[in-house]
Amino acid sequence: MAGNSVVRADPTRATFFKSPWYSFGQKFDNLTIYGRPAPFPVIDERAVRATAGTMLALAAIAISYAYFNKNLLPIKVISVLFASDFAIRQLTGMTPLSPFGIVGTLLVKNQRPEWVGTTQKRFAWALGLIFASTIAILTNLNLHGPWLLAMGLTFITLLWLESVVGLCVGCKIYSFLIKMNLAHPADAPACGGGACEIRPPAA
Repeated sequence: MAGNSVVRADPTRATFFKSPWYSFGQKFDNLTIYGRPAPFPVIDERAVRATAGTMLALAAIAISYAYFNKNLLPIKVISVLFASDFAIRQLTGMTPLSPFGIVGTLLVKNQRPEWVGTTQKRFAWALGLIFASTIAILTNLNLHGPWLLAMGLTFITLLWLESVVGLCVGCKIYSFLIKMNLAHPADAPACGGGACEIRPPAA
């Protein structure tokens, strides 16, 4: 599978191109996360947060422009770009095909990576895809109202929590689903700061 290739590389240094480049995450030999073995695909949490911060800035500008100038065009454009980017990340991860992922990765390229599991990030990005797609469809159909503003504010709040606080709400939801035995990943999620640590399933 694409995300299952193991590379013999230094996990203390993030690389722009994964191996293979089209995989969703990256595997490393003998990688540990918060003192526990991490044989599953991983992704750089710092790049994820930088990406969310970039999207947050653009979303805030678009929503502010729409509110004060009564013009939804920026939201129409940005929401389509966001939805497309989330869809790309569902398939190939942060790089090299996701425009926002590329920006986020380059912003932290000189920092030591903070590896986290990809399982819960894919789930969180699926929620982002639903949000962005819904906003894109409704605004481009010229359907709007207070509920659209509320949806937009909720979306940027989630981006703010991810980028500034380091709280991945989608990851927390996913870990809750696992605890309730509603999701059965092959690996235990490893979130930033160990926020959603769950014991691996029994062998």
